[in-house]
Amino acid sequence: MQLFTKKRISTIVEGTYVDAVVELAGNSGASGFTIYEGFRGKGRHGMKKSRGGVGDLSGNVEVVVIASPEVADRILRGLQEMMDRGIRLVVHVADVQVIRDHHFS
Repeated sequence: MQLFTKKRISTIVEGTYVDAVVELAGNSGASGFTIYEGFRGKGRHGMKKSRGGVGDLSGNVEVVVIASPEVADRILRGLQEMMDRGIRLVVHVADVQVIRDHHFS
């Protein structure tokens, strides 16, 4: 079976900024994304609880994009610009193997 190497970008961000991250991914050429909600954790800024009620934008969400290295580079540059503006993000990048190359731009 042939596998294709892509980049997996995981961005953890407050719900307030999730639309900005998704827009950045789309404008950078990503063919799609996945959003995970309702989790909690503790980090440098203390404990972050899971999202509260309907419409609560204070909780963290994870936006995951799998893309080509070129698209990933554009996304990462945009995420760095967001961080430079003071938006708190946690970003992880990993090489992944996919079966369907054409599904991930």
